[in-house]
Amino acid sequence: MRSLEDLERAFERGLNAWESGKVLTVAGRMGQKCVREVKRKTPVITGNLRRRWRSSAEKRGNDVVIILENDADYAEAVNNGHRIVSHGKTVGKTDGRHMVEQGVAAYKDTYMADDLQEMADVLNFLGVKVNHGAGANLGLVERLGADQASLL
Repeated sequence: MRSLEDLERAFERGLNAWESGKVLTVAGRMGQKCVREVKRKTPVITGNLRRRWRSSAEKRGNDVVIILENDADYAEAVNNGHRIVSHGKTVGKTDGRHMVEQGVAAYKDTYMADDLQEMADVLNFLGVKVNHGAGANLGLVERLGADQASLL
C-alpha cells in the first residue's frame, strides 16, 4: 500500500465483501426454507426426487438471487408434465405436479414477510436504507434437470 487512500479503498472493499456475505447468509436461509416447502410438495416413490433438492444464493450484479435446483433427470417432467409415447406415437399427456410453483407459493405465504423483514433489518444495521413495501420481490431461479432454468 502506498498511501492512506489505498488503505481506505482496501477497507471499503473488505467492508463491502462483509456486507455481501451477511446478505448472502440471510438469502441462503431463505432458500433453505423454500426448499423445505418444495420438498413437502414433491411426490415420493423412491425418495430420490425429494432428496435431490438444493438451494444456493449468489450475487449477480447488484442483485441477490436464490437458486432452487434438482438434478434428477426426471424432475422437469414430474413438475411440468410430459407426453406419453407408445410405439412412436403420442397417446396421452401426464399433468405436472407443479411442486416448485406450489412450494414457492407456500414459502411466500408462510415465511416471506418475516424473511424480508430480517433482510431489511440486516441491511439497516449495515447502514443501507431499505424501502420494502408491497412491491418487494424475491428473485428465485429454478433449475430442473440438466437444461431448464427459468425466473419465477
